[in-house]
Amino acid sequence: MIEHRKTPDEVLKLIERFARNREAYISGQYNETQLRREFIDPFFEALGWDVNNRQGYAEAYKDVIHEDSIKIGSATKAPDYCFRIGGTRKFFVETKKPSVNIKDDLNPAFQLRRYAWSAKLPLSILTDFEEFAVYDCRIAPAKTDKASTARIMYLRYEDFSEKWTEIEPIFSREAILRGSFDKYAEKGKHKRGTAEVDDAFLKEIESWRDILAKNIAIRNPELSQRELNFAVQRTIDRIIFLRICEDRGIEQYGRLLTLMNGTNIYRRLLEFFRTADEKYNSGLFHFNKEKDRHETPDELTPNLSLDDKNLKDIIKRLYYPESPYEFSVLPADILGQVYEQFLGKVIRLTSGHRAIVEEKPEVRKAGGVYYTPTYIVDYIVKNTVGKLLSNPESPNPNPKYVSKLRILDPACGSGSFLLEAYQYLLDWHRDWYANNDPQKLATGKKPVLYQTQGGAWHLTTAEKKRILLNNIYGVDIDSQAVEVTKLSLLLKVLEGENNQTIEKQLKFYHERALPDLGDNVKCGNSLIGPDFYQQQTMLDDEERYRINVFDWEKEFSAIMKSGGFDVVIGNPPYGATFGKQEAEYFADKYQVFGGVKDVYTCFIEKSISLLEKDGRHSFIVPSAWLGGPEYKKLRELILPHTIESIILLPFDVFKDAYIDTTVFVIANQAVGANHKVQTHIYPKREKLIAIDLTRDQYKAVHQSEWMSSNDKKFVLDPSTVHLLEKIRKHVSGTFDDAVQIKRGVLFDKELLTKKKLSSNSYRYFEGDVYRYQLNLVAEQWVEFSDKMKERPKEFIWFEGPRVLLRRLVNRRQRMMATLATDTFITNKNLYSVLAKDKALSIAAILGVLNSRLISYLYINQVTQATKDDFPQVTIKDVIALPFPLVSKDKNNHDKMVSLVEQMLSLNKQLSSAKTDHEKNSLQRQIDATDKQIDKLVYELYGLAEEEIRIVEGN
Repeated sequence: MIEHRKTPDEVLKLIERFARNREAYISGQYNETQLRREFIDPFFEALGWDVNNRQGYAEAYKDVIHEDSIKIGSATKAPDYCFRIGGTRKFFVETKKPSVNIKDDLNPAFQLRRYAWSAKLPLSILTDFEEFAVYDCRIAPAKTDKASTARIMYLRYEDFSEKWTEIEPIFSREAILRGSFDKYAEKGKHKRGTAEVDDAFLKEIESWRDILAKNIAIRNPELSQRELNFAVQRTIDRIIFLRICEDRGIEQYGRLLTLMNGTNIYRRLLEFFRTADEKYNSGLFHFNKEKDRHETPDELTPNLSLDDKNLKDIIKRLYYPESPYEFSVLPADILGQVYEQFLGKVIRLTSGHRAIVEEKPEVRKAGGVYYTPTYIVDYIVKNTVGKLLSNPESPNPNPKYVSKLRILDPACGSGSFLLEAYQYLLDWHRDWYANNDPQKLATGKKPVLYQTQGGAWHLTTAEKKRILLNNIYGVDIDSQAVEVTKLSLLLKVLEGENNQTIEKQLKFYHERALPDLGDNVKCGNSLIGPDFYQQQTMLDDEERYRINVFDWEKEFSAIMKSGGFDVVIGNPPYGATFGKQEAEYFADKYQVFGGVKDVYTCFIEKSISLLEKDGRHSFIVPSAWLGGPEYKKLRELILPHTIESIILLPFDVFKDAYIDTTVFVIANQAVGANHKVQTHIYPKREKLIAIDLTRDQYKAVHQSEWMSSNDKKFVLDPSTVHLLEKIRKHVSGTFDDAVQIKRGVLFDKELLTKKKLSSNSYRYFEGDVYRYQLNLVAEQWVEFSDKMKERPKEFIWFEGPRVLLRRLVNRRQRMMATLATDTFITNKNLYSVLAKDKALSIAAILGVLNSRLISYLYINQVTQATKDDFPQVTIKDVIALPFPLVSKDKNNHDKMVSLVEQMLSLNKQLSSAKTDHEKNSLQRQIDATDKQIDKLVYELYGLAEEEIRIVEGN
């Protein structure tokens, strides 16, 4: 609980001073600068913010950024204050002088909402101290909106004292640190009218793609489908780049808009593109061959025909009043998220050369595109790049040391991981230089720093280029994704620049503003090398283009010769589709591919092979590999390397995707004898906005304990690890030694009949199975025959005494099984269990399966058991569980049988009980008997009181 303080004395003094001199303040003579210094700064200091950085934090970690106003025409291009936690934006504050009518004036409200909506901030503040307005900035701004539109709080300065308990719990620094701001914002997240900027901008550029694709296809009938996709993508990228540069003050504001006047718009637009090549040197505008540039120039788009009408439609939607976007504050990660979704579709040409936009097959199969949340990217970068920059073996890393680091994302997509890694390096270099004689480093022939009027140090464009070209590398199989990654990185180079700094670089250093990233970010298949062609000689051109082999030794020869990459990070594809030829290649080249057949495992193997000694590797991947028997080879591949941490994440990390995921960090080092892996298991329903675990929030598991186990399962809870070790010493057998398990049948519902039609027709079970309960409903019949899609060969699984085990784990995370004796056929959601040893009673098996201990062992070892959408029991995981030789211990065997028979009888009586008294009495007897069974199971598995408490408390 946050303790809400009374109104601070300093705020009361501000209120009193404003009231006393109000007439002077609301005159037009009193300006914004005076207001901020005398009222706004102290007001937010009273809320706990270090407004003027008295703590001396580095630029990246200042609480408050006072934006340097960039004037373009009459427009101001930056909010007055940006309030941050750990470098992450939380809200903007826009100030106006007190003579402005905050309550009713449309323009200030629109300006603030445009900033905050484009920056994807849920709440922001507009104030002149006399008035204080809070806006829900998830509602897309429109120029026709009233000042009251999306306003959720309006106060006058006289209200501050009385309403402090409403202001402080939302906007104080302490409240934000404790999550109150986020919780308050979350309440209105899905209310009617909200539209987040990424969703809106995605719709925008998707409409541009439709317009351009259809027009270019009609006007340029000689284009192939591949050429059409390239032309449309490249045109959109170029327009977005130039428009963002306008809002950042690098290009003249409204330059693209001038194209609306006159005809031959595309010819004139091409001249803008050629001018941009002279200025920026980016591969985005590469039209002519140049010395030392390896990429092929674009000879396609200069020869296209486009209609003026279509380009006008796109351009006018980039500017006020048509556009709600303020591109100067649009976050790089948001642009990446938009593009990630955008690249999930492709343009297809019909036989009549008409363009159709449709989802890529792999996206359709996966159910959509899932962008890695920024907080995951941030965690991975900090625990790989960050760890190397705070390496104990290099206690004082300097730029020379850092210049040797090579950072790779082998499936870079839209570039989110590379973008964050690059930002991390930019911040590190700026802070190092600022603390090591910055005045000297800001002079000379090749300065690496310059100082703003406000005294802040910034890296020069040349230094940002050097870091990018030296440290950042990526590969992706999708050529469009590669171009988007380059675009994102180039825009990052230009952050904080303006036309003056760019022109200065051209004039004094004879360097164009941007690097050519052709040697850093490449298109190819990270998993398939040129040796693929040795076994596949009959491939046509289209198949070769699709497979897109990649030669690591050739493409990154210097890096590979020096030992490899220092950091390999990312979010590899899961469940990707591939052909028979690729599957054969993966099976031959990757030891982990075997029974899994999911390429993310191959990406892990490839990444480890690309690592330099002492390098770091981290991915976010599905969590099934931690314990699944089919992933044992992957765990064996990883175990010789030092595993630094593994985090099991909550359910909904990926928006609208039911994928249980984990993040791991591996160091390419030999495992120390006493090395402990840091582990953390998040509650499945927790809503994450950051991974900011302290050291004592992690648990520690000896990696040697995983290495010594037979199944090599990565059990993340140390208590469970110790428990399993104890059980392994006491119980040598497994369920596989004692029982046989088969899944029920799978068939089309049309095979069901209302009556028995032949001697092979049997009743079909449609009831429910719970612990020791069988609610038998079998009113239909089905023929046990080859007409079924799946069935056991023998009928023994559906007759006589047998255990029925439900495939679904219940909400209390317990396995559910009961006894069946009647003859009926069950479906694939029930398993039939039979004893291998005649001396072993079915009832004894049932007692062990239904025990608290077995559910505990299963839930804590098998990630599928805790899935959000379908927590399930699998045969392969059940048979791997330890099982005591109870049939050899007649006394305990018979005792278990007796207790289980009591449980079955009591549950049967409970189902027919009529009165509450009778039900309560029976339930107490059931609970007591259940405890006796659990106690017996603990004895059979050799558990002591302390270990029992671990199980009981889980």
